[in-house]
Amino acid sequence: MGGGSKSSKRARLYESDSEEISDQEQEVERESEDDDLSDGIDDSEDHGMNEGGSDEGEDSEEDDDGNDKESGDEGDDDNKDAAMEELEKEYQELRSQEQDILKSLKRDKNEDLAKGQAVKNQKALWDKTLEIRFLLQKPFSTSNRLPQEHVKLSFCSEDEKVSTAYAELIASSKKTLDSLLELQGALFEKNPSVDQQADGKATLPRSESNTSDAEDTDEWNRISDMQNRMCVFRNKAVDKWQRRTQVTTGAAAIKGKLHAFNQNVSEQVASYMRDPSRMIKQMQQSRSTVAVFGTVPEEAMEPNQEEKQLEGDPELVEDAEFYQQLLKEFFETIDPASSEAAFYAMKKFQTKKRKIVDRRASKSRKIRYNVHEKIVNFMAPRRVKIPPNSADLLKNLFGLKTRNGLA
Repeated sequence: MGGGSKSSKRARLYESDSEEISDQEQEVERESEDDDLSDGIDDSEDHGMNEGGSDEGEDSEEDDDGNDKESGDEGDDDNKDAAMEELEKEYQELRSQEQDILKSLKRDKNEDLAKGQAVKNQKALWDKTLEIRFLLQKPFSTSNRLPQEHVKLSFCSEDEKVSTAYAELIASSKKTLDSLLELQGALFEKNPSVDQQADGKATLPRSESNTSDAEDTDEWNRISDMQNRMCVFRNKAVDKWQRRTQVTTGAAAIKGKLHAFNQNVSEQVASYMRDPSRMIKQMQQSRSTVAVFGTVPEEAMEPNQEEKQLEGDPELVEDAEFYQQLLKEFFETIDPASSEAAFYAMKKFQTKKRKIVDRRASKSRKIRYNVHEKIVNFMAPRRVKIPPNSADLLKNLFGLKTRNGLA
């Protein structure tokens, strides 16, 4: 009995303990459930808060993106404005450069037109000058046939018509010379650089020996004055255009006597004119080639006079070579193909200078011989025969025969 009661007590204790344990477990479970509920609520609140925060973040991000876009648009607008300003500046610069180019082209065009007109005027003046020169060639060559001064005086004294014709000829010649000098003076006035570059050489003093001589000297002074005024300008202009048109290679040098390299045309002419005797002799004509009025025919001349006639006469001047060169250049400007033919045709009809030939020596009328300068005035020794009575003659002359007889 006693053992049964003890076991029952133990069982009751175990049950009470188990109940207490179960109660405790339930409380623990309740607490854990409450904790779970509170955790769930907190989680839900946190999740809700997180969702709200994410929405707010998205809104803020959208706001930031909008602000960034607005600032980017403003920056793009500023960049576009700066680029447009730069483009406008470049356009204005290009426009100004284009205007400058157009102005320069227009100015160059006007300068080219002015140069072309100047060349045209110069060509017209040159053609007129050549025309005057060609027209003067015939009177100039015919004037060589006029009689010399002493013959002219005899002609004028014998015939009054000849004197009147001479006076008219001299008057018309002076008018022509005055017209040429006035024309040259007018051209000088249009070009003031001629007088600026003039060397100012003094003219020849006027002679007072005779009225006609004084008038001639006055005319020559005017001509020399004009030449001195244009000399410096002419040389500079010729040298300038010679330098512009000069060919640098030696193969294309001008054929002739005036083709010194690296030397101006004026210097070549000056060096050539240092000894003008050769040129003067070429220009002077002999009276035998020109039928001068009042001269004696060749058949009636003596040999010494004929030799003098064959030499050049200072009063008979002919510049045929220069005239032919001008005429050739004129033909070349008109028709280059026919210039050579015209030149040779003119040369064919040109009066050639005759060689100095002694016409009286033909048909053995004169002995022909060659003079040896080394044996001129030399005579070979000649043996002399002594006469047989020369000894007796000498004895008688010096008295030898008498002395011998006395001895």
